[in-house]
Amino acid sequence: MTNISLTLEQQDALALLRAATNISNARALGDKAALAKALDENMRLWTGIQTLLKRAEHPLPNEIKSNLLKLANFVVSKTLLNGCDAKDETLDTLENMNLQIAEGLLEAA
Repeated sequence: MTNISLTLEQQDALALLRAATNISNARALGDKAALAKALDENMRLWTGIQTLLKRAEHPLPNEIKSNLLKLANFVVSKTLLNGCDAKDETLDTLENMNLQIAEGLLEAA
């Protein structure tokens, strides 16, 4: 077995991809318990992103930090408000946000 080291950006992208995949898989199976778990994990991921971005020493430019914080706030508020009863459009948005941010991270890596 080969031991592969991932950059921080690649690790973050992988976490976002996993979260999007977990939401998608739970929806495809119609499994509300799995969807609730996937949404909770996604919200925890975005809460962690919020925490990191709020640190003064975070190296991202303020405009990018501000935009990511807005996305994180959206994820948290939609998840807390609707949970696994969220509309398909909202769940699509959560999945697509993760995929797009992951893509950006991988392009930058």
